Amino acid sequence: MPTVVQVSRVLLVIVAVGHVVVPLVMWAREAVLRNEIVAAHPEFGAAEVARSADIAVGSAVVFHAVLLVLCLVPAWKLGGGRPWVRRLVTVSQPLGLVFSVFSWSSSEMFHAVIPVVGVLQIASVVLLWVPAGREFFAGRR
Repeated sequence: MPTVVQVSRVLLVIVAVGHVVVPLVMWAREAVLRNEIVAAHPEFGAAEVARSADIAVGSAVVFHAVLLVLCLVPAWKLGGGRPWVRRLVTVSQPLGLVFSVFSWSSSEMFHAVIPVVGVLQIASVVLLWVPAGREFFAGRR
C-alpha cells in the first residue's frame, strides 16, 4: 500500500476520533450549549431550552455515529485497493465537511476544531487521487 494511502487511512482514523469526541464534549458542556440556546432564543422557557439542548446532543450522537462509520469502514477497507472505497471517501468526507457548516452556524463550541478537521477530511481525499493513489486503485474491482 503506497504511503499516500496509508496517510489517508491515518487521517480518516483521526477524523473518526473527532466524531466520537464531539458528542461527548457537547454532553459534558451542556450548560454552555444551553446558554447558547438562551442567547439565540431569549423567548424560550427553561423547558424549551432543556428540550432543545437534549435534541442537539441526541442529533449530534446520531449524526456523528454515521460519520464515524463513514470514516472507519473506508479506513479499514482502503488496503484492499477497491475503487468503491476511494469513491466512498471522495463523497463522504467533503459531505461531512459541508454538514459541519451547520455545526459552525449553530454553536461556537467547535469553531477552532471544524477547520482543522475539514483540512484533514479534504487531505484524506486528495491523497487518494494523487498519482500514487490512483495507480494503487487502478485496475482493481
